[in-house]
Formats: sequence, structure tokens, C-alpha cells
Amino acid sequence: MIDQTMIPDIDPIALPAPIWLLKFLLLLTFTLHILAMNVAVGGGFVAAFTEYFGRKKKSQNHFELSRGIAKMLPPFTAFTITLGVAPLLFLQVLYGQFFYTSTILMAWPWLSVIVIFILAYYGYYIFSFRWEKLNGKRFWAVLISATMLATIGLIYVNNIVLMLTPDKWKAMYFANPHGTHMNFDDATLIPRYLHYIISALAVAGVVVIMWGMRKLKSDEQLGKWAIRYGAWWFLIPTFINIGVGVWWLIALPREFMLMFMGGNQLATGYFLVGLASIFVCIMLMFVGMNASKPIGKIMAAKLFFLITIVTMILMRHELREAYLKPYINWDAVQTEPQWGVIIIFALLLVGGLITVIWMLKKSFGKPAIN
Repeated sequence: MIDQTMIPDIDPIALPAPIWLLKFLLLLTFTLHILAMNVAVGGGFVAAFTEYFGRKKKSQNHFELSRGIAKMLPPFTAFTITLGVAPLLFLQVLYGQFFYTSTILMAWPWLSVIVIFILAYYGYYIFSFRWEKLNGKRFWAVLISATMLATIGLIYVNNIVLMLTPDKWKAMYFANPHGTHMNFDDATLIPRYLHYIISALAVAGVVVIMWGMRKLKSDEQLGKWAIRYGAWWFLIPTFINIGVGVWWLIALPREFMLMFMGGNQLATGYFLVGLASIFVCIMLMFVGMNASKPIGKIMAAKLFFLITIVTMILMRHELREAYLKPYINWDAVQTEPQWGVIIIFALLLVGGLITVIWMLKKSFGKPAIN
């Protein structure tokens, strides 16, 4: 039995919006954040290995793609941090008594995120704006930066997993009250983390495909090469991630694993939709990468891939709710909706998304129609 005194009381201040709306906004903004994060982290690793293969094969195609990714990394890193603010705030509003406690237990690793991020962001800028001058050092510049961003992801996953397990808090604190804990003894942490990182490589592969589609009109050979190259960056990590996903599922406590095996209709439904959509996506990607006219098939594959990502995020939410169900009585949580503030937030969110979409269109342009 857990010592309930280890869990802080719910904030007596009423929530500023209905609980369902806060949860919806948490999931929506987290989806936007995770997409940008996947490009920033996965794109860094893809750029590093593209540089490596380019030098080994003396391939101009690899170098052109490396230059193209270099231009994307700083803005997508900015999108990652900007789009990450809202879901972090919604998480704190809804689950603050859990999140704040786990953060205190790992305070120093958590605070180190600021320094690590600044260094990684600066490294991406060096890679992007000094691409020519770096020459043979480009591989190390971008690899180190991507690894630092991946390290931040590891710290975040540690915190998120620790907040779900209040039964560990008391022993951890009294063993060491200095805020230096990590959570590596949790069986789900490594597969959960790898699932995110490998997904980032797959998303980066899709971005490479988009870059290739844009190049088709100006340089058909380079465009077709980039589409096939990006498709392999999508397919190989995706196949690996299916295995990692099974590992994560098996590592869950039995009652939570069975949620996705028929024990919870909603969770099981998300799981089945996600599984079906990723297999359809894989088939479409295989066909598209070998087609003489790949655009339509690849665009359909991207749609199914997005469905997969959304269902994975919904599964993650159901899992969090199941972990914390014994400790939260949502019926006892007071709400006093501040609709004026909510409307302002919604307008700013829509305006921000329109701005981001406009920037992406300027960066990527429209793919060639064939």
C-alpha cells in the first residue's frame, strides 16, 4: 500500500476550463509538439548519417540532402520548444501534484535540460550556417547536437514515468533527498524511450521524402533518389519500432497490458486502429517508393502514418489515466471555466498554427505533380 501522504493534495484553486477540454488541449498540443520534436531529433541523426554515407561513397546526392536538412533543423528546434510549452502547462494543470513531486526527485537532471538544450540548439545553428566551412566536421557537429536533444528526451521520459509511480517516491526521497534521482529501474522506461527516438527517425524519413518530392521538378534524379532514401529511413525504423512497441507492451504491469488486449474497449480500439494504420502505411510506402508516379501513394502513406501517431498518443493517455486512477478522483476536482481566456488561447493557437504552416510552405513549397 502506498503512503497517501506522499501525494500532495489537489490544488484548491478551481481549474480554468472543463476537464475534458483541458485533456483535449493537452493531447492536441502534445501531438503538434511531438511532430516537431521528431523532425528536430530524428532529422539531426539522419543528417549525421547522411554526411557519413556521403563521405564514404563520395555521393553528391547525400551532400545535397545534408545541406537541405541543415536548413530545417534550427526552425524545427524552435517549433519543438515553442509547441512544447502548452502541453507542459496543461500537464501541470491536470496532474500537477504528481508531476511536481517527480520533478523534485530528479531536480538536477531536470534543470540540466536548459543548458543541454542551449548547447544543442547552438550546435544546430553552427551546422546550418557554417555548413560549407565545417566540411569534414559536419558529421560530429550535427551528431553531438542530436545526441544532446535525445538526452533531453531521456530526462523527460524519466520524469513522466516517475510521476506515474507514486509508490516509489518515499523510498527514493529518503534514500537520497538531493534531487539527483533517475528512474532506470522501471522496466517500461527504456522501451518507452526507444519507441519515441526510433519514431523520430521514421518521421525524419518522411521529411526527407517531402524534400525529395519538392526536388522532382528541378532535379528529377535527385528527387527520386531522396524519395527512395527517405522511404528506407522510414521503413527500417518502423519495422524495428514494431518490435520495440511489443517490448514496451510486455514490460507494462499485467493489468495495464491487458487494457490493450480487450480489457478496455477504448484502449483496445486505439491499439487495433494504430496497428492497422501502420501496416497500411508500410504497404503504401513500399509501393510509392518504387512507383514511377509516387506522389499520390506517398501522400496516402503520410496520412495513415499520422493516424498511427495520433492513436499512439491516445494509447499513451489511456495508460497514464490507468496508472493514476487510484490517486485521482476527477469528480472531486472543481472547475470554474474562464471562457474569455480560453477563447483568446484558441485564437492565438490557430493564428500560431497558420503562421507555422505558412513558414513550412515557404520552406518546402509544393511537390512536383507527376
